[in-house]
Amino acid sequence: MTLPHDVLEMLAQLSQGIRQELGGNLVGIYPRGSLAYGDFDPETSDLDLLVVTEHPVEDVVFTELAAFHRRLARSVNPFATRLEIAYVDRKALWTFSFGQRHPTLEQGAGETLKWQEHGANWILERWAVRTHSTPLHGPDPRTLIAPVYAGEIVAAVCTRLRDWADWARDVDDPDWQLPRSHKAYVVETMCRALYTLYTGELASKPRSVAWALHTLPEPWRELAARSQTWRQDETVDLTLNSDIRRFVLWVAASDRCAALYD
Repeated sequence: MTLPHDVLEMLAQLSQGIRQELGGNLVGIYPRGSLAYGDFDPETSDLDLLVVTEHPVEDVVFTELAAFHRRLARSVNPFATRLEIAYVDRKALWTFSFGQRHPTLEQGAGETLKWQEHGANWILERWAVRTHSTPLHGPDPRTLIAPVYAGEIVAAVCTRLRDWADWARDVDDPDWQLPRSHKAYVVETMCRALYTLYTGELASKPRSVAWALHTLPEPWRELAARSQTWRQDETVDLTLNSDIRRFVLWVAASDRCAALYD
């Protein structure tokens, strides 16, 4: 995969700055998401990274990291405000445990660096990094992350789908006022969840959508196809909410999850 110059420049700035801030506590820097899967889209993708530390980040270092990210966000580089980064220490990274909080930056959600509890999606993140990521710095990720098995992956997806179903039922959630581009994100995420439920593996959103277009019954196949025209569409279209809501609830009601929780 050939990355645009702006992406390479931002990754270089990030790597240099993180090394300076963490010093000897830095173990490795690993691409996540589309960067790891090799299908990065400059128009819609964020720069997702996992930073591994030897020991948990101390409060004083957290403050310095937060300041570093605020400075970086003022850069003219278009990806300076499209970063999603988590700092996880080696011990916590090896196997996932609920209830742990780590320094996390989610600029796509308009946030600054904060201590955030990692949910079941981080079981999936671990698998993706372990399986697909090429280090920007540090050892092979397989030496830092224990194997993640298909049953764990499916269970994690089902847990996340419960949250999605709760969101779909809440018609007053402000996210329903977001533009078509967000609705494309929801549809792609549901396609990705279904792919995992049927195969026991994770795939990128583009691969999952391609699979869905050959697998889903109607009307969901047509919805998945239409959603691909919304990915950069900032039009607010509330007429789509009903179809999106029904699709999320249909995916969340998968018999594969029902069997898991019976």
